[in-house]
Amino acid sequence: MQKKRMLVVGGSSLLGYKLLEYANDFELYSTYNKNPISFKEIESIKIDITLEMDCKKILELKPDIIVNTAAMTNVDYCEEHKENAYDVNVRGAQNLANIAQHLGSKFIHISSDAIFSGGKNSYTEDHETNPVNVYGKTKLESESVNSIVSNCLILRPSVIFGFIPPKYNKTQDDSVKSMNFAMWVLKKLNEKQMLQVVDDQYNTPTFVDNLAENILEITKNDLNGTFHLSGLSCISRLEFSRKIAKMFGYSYNLITPCSSRELKQSASRSLQACLNCNKIKRSGFKLLEIDEAIKIMFKQIKKEQPELIGTISEKHSNFGI
Repeated sequence: MQKKRMLVVGGSSLLGYKLLEYANDFELYSTYNKNPISFKEIESIKIDITLEMDCKKILELKPDIIVNTAAMTNVDYCEEHKENAYDVNVRGAQNLANIAQHLGSKFIHISSDAIFSGGKNSYTEDHETNPVNVYGKTKLESESVNSIVSNCLILRPSVIFGFIPPKYNKTQDDSVKSMNFAMWVLKKLNEKQMLQVVDDQYNTPTFVDNLAENILEITKNDLNGTFHLSGLSCISRLEFSRKIAKMFGYSYNLITPCSSRELKQSASRSLQACLNCNKIKRSGFKLLEIDEAIKIMFKQIKKEQPELIGTISEKHSNFGI
């Protein structure tokens, strides 16, 4: 049986990398913009998704499935560069959607929990959207422009995190953060630097490996529509960072709690934007609690980058989680 052809747009992103790592049942292709990809002899093409003519390169590949992981994800940068954020997150998504519809490809688009205002403890797919920052507004509009695609799936994760080998983490662009929240916390702890972490922003952090595996499983089930696909634990950024410290053997003393107001971020944040994932769970997909996800990440880092492991044994710690 001939393998289906999958194109991962944004293959140098964290999620893009994991999809390329796990998608062994597909004939794989990838795109990049600023960070060339050299991985598993997968053919990669340079595409600026904001340019319609550039996106037409995809027509030659004729993918059965297009997964759009490309986005401008630095929330504060988006706030300060509104037109640039719109170009990438909306116009880019629209260009890809047009190509997918023309080819008759399955189009999987990655959205965000940032489309919600953050006033509830548990958002379902049917709750009213009301983003509080430019990033959230562009991600919401990106969902709308995908409506032209007959075979379209929109997935909404939250705070995607996980390990990626340093040699693939080459981003030198302020529009995309150089590392995800969990790896940022771990790096700071490893360098014995003090961290200020907000205690009033609650999300359902999404372990990237679980997200990638579920996306690949979804392609076999041919789901359409909009689904929340995150982790199962609704926790604050502070609690998240402390769980990382505990698992990796670092002291809480390096982590200082603060409020969002004290942090003075350029863009407003959704303070309580935890996602309810019952809809996708009813379709048989396995999601992870935060402790299980961090344990898997610990095993990966212990094998691939053990120098990031701390020295405080859990047996002698006073973390008390």
